[in-house]
Amino acid sequence: MKDYIFIFTILIILCKTGNVLSDNNIFNVNNIEISKETYKNKENLVNQAFKKGFNKLINRLLLEEDYKRLLSFDLAEIKKLISYYQIINPQEKENINEVKVNVFFDKSKMHNFFYQNDILYSDVINTEIIFFPLLVKENQFNIYTKNFFYENWNNKNLNNLIEYTLPVENIENIQKIEANKNNIYKLDVSNFFEEYNNSKMIFATIEIERDVAKVFLNSKISGKKINSTLTIKFDNSDQEQFYNKIILEIKKKIADLIKSQNLIDVRTPSFLNVEIILNEKSNLVEFDNRIKEIDLIDNYYIQKLNKDYAFVKIKYLGKITKIITKLKEKNIDLKLTDGQWVLSII
Repeated sequence: MKDYIFIFTILIILCKTGNVLSDNNIFNVNNIEISKETYKNKENLVNQAFKKGFNKLINRLLLEEDYKRLLSFDLAEIKKLISYYQIINPQEKENINEVKVNVFFDKSKMHNFFYQNDILYSDVINTEIIFFPLLVKENQFNIYTKNFFYENWNNKNLNNLIEYTLPVENIENIQKIEANKNNIYKLDVSNFFEEYNNSKMIFATIEIERDVAKVFLNSKISGKKINSTLTIKFDNSDQEQFYNKIILEIKKKIADLIKSQNLIDVRTPSFLNVEIILNEKSNLVEFDNRIKEIDLIDNYYIQKLNKDYAFVKIKYLGKITKIITKLKEKNIDLKLTDGQWVLSII
């Protein structure tokens, strides 16, 4: 064991003191579809994939305001942020007219880009929300029946950031809404969604008037109560188009709401000194393998090492509670014991 640690120490000194960790998939954009007919030239095809990939990436990571600000970002500058790309060749079938491209953006370059442009980003991917849309029209409360939004909410997919779960029809929820008709904006969302074990829940009241929709979002995100409003004007489309527009606008608002609670500022990294107890299962090789998969961890440094433990300095972004959660997802336990952070691999 001692010889093994010694060899590994030499490798660290030679190869990765202050090692910058490999890119995590939060900065990868996969399965970008490009028409072969439109872009028969490979250079044009790849350039289009870079543009679409960048737009998808910033749409996923950034608040709506910052996303719109970067929509016209120059292609030459986009290319500087890319590590490499991969063209997925489809099987030779006559009816396949699209090529799929994977684009891998460099994490360090993206962080520097955000730093220079004073932009905060969110690492939220594939989060689930318990959601209910109440339609109020002509002073009528349409809960389940005649409620376009309840019936069609998941038909319009904005992106893969959020998965919505709508509660099934039940008499208890109808009674709760009926009991709160005169003060629907103050409905207790925790009580309304009490049968669901989820830290993200939103009750949307959508009030339709003649030429406008007024939306009130009653939200509870990770124990924090957050209310927000949204006004959507009628744009001379038919009713179904207008209602679909309302769905998309609310989804954009909710995405911003979720992102705003998980913003990362690359200008203010934090450092964490941890002691790693070394044994057959909890060793530096395993630590290195698992830590690479956590995007919020920028890099780490070995400060002291012997056969029983290692002292490691970790540079990370975001809140310590988020880091603890991310480590736990990788079966790494981090606890504060007698003023010292102690890490062990489960």
